[in-house]
Amino acid sequence: MALPLISRRKLCTAFVCLVLVFQTTYGFYLPGSYMNTYSTGDEIYAKVNSLTSIETELPFSYYSLPYCTPQGGIKKSAENLGELLMGDQIDNSPYRFRMNINESLYICTTLPLSEYEWTGYPVGYTPPNSNDDYIINHLKFRVLIHEYEGAGVEIIGTGEEGMGHFRS
Repeated sequence: MALPLISRRKLCTAFVCLVLVFQTTYGFYLPGSYMNTYSTGDEIYAKVNSLTSIETELPFSYYSLPYCTPQGGIKKSAENLGELLMGDQIDNSPYRFRMNINESLYICTTLPLSEYEWTGYPVGYTPPNSNDDYIINHLKFRVLIHEYEGAGVEIIGTGEEGMGHFRS
């Protein structure tokens, strides 16, 4: 039994629509970001966000504490509307990296702190059940990358930790 011409046309149209809607796709999207491709040696500048106190939960500027400031001054650099709506205060930082180059030393500043800047915020810690003190005086950054065959490198993750010299 043959289907009428109109039914056959509707059936074909529906099939094509279903194929277009349910086609297999591969993609990556992290809301609020876009992927950048870098070459070896390209400079990458880290950004800093606002800080939150555990006492008040109110955000305050990263540079309200005596952290090293960038040479060209502090500049706001929100990348998208979502960061603004979430209350993030994204600023530039003095931390610089070069893609695919392992650097063990990068000095941000050597300015001395005033008595007011020195007191009031932790720069170290004492482990539990110990008389030893650890002073956090430098940071260790880890940048995770994905290399493409001859096409460059993309950053896929970052991390940092405070490091310090032992003092007893």
